Amino acid sequence: MVGFVLTELGDLLTQMGLYNSVRAVQYSLLQSFHNFYGVLEHYNPLTGTFFTLVGEMGLALHELYEVSGLVIGDPPYEEYVPTTEELHLLRKEDPQVHETY
Repeated sequence: MVGFVLTELGDLLTQMGLYNSVRAVQYSLLQSFHNFYGVLEHYNPLTGTFFTLVGEMGLALHELYEVSGLVIGDPPYEEYVPTTEELHLLRKEDPQVHETY
């Protein structure tokens, strides 16, 4: 994943001054908490994004975990895919809920 980010967003990361930090993560080097806190200073909790010199950037929780190594706790949800039988029963019992699937 880190290799993909470096390949696809290398120029953007260089402009933001983050290329070396992300590359360090790729090779399992210890992260600098100074860099990590510096990035957090640009975090906007209302939108879940970071303000950078080149615009607003969003990261998923699993990406933040990979970069920071910090524990994120329990997953925010557990994905569940109902079976066909369950969907047929749901259609009969609660058509409005069935429409969401």
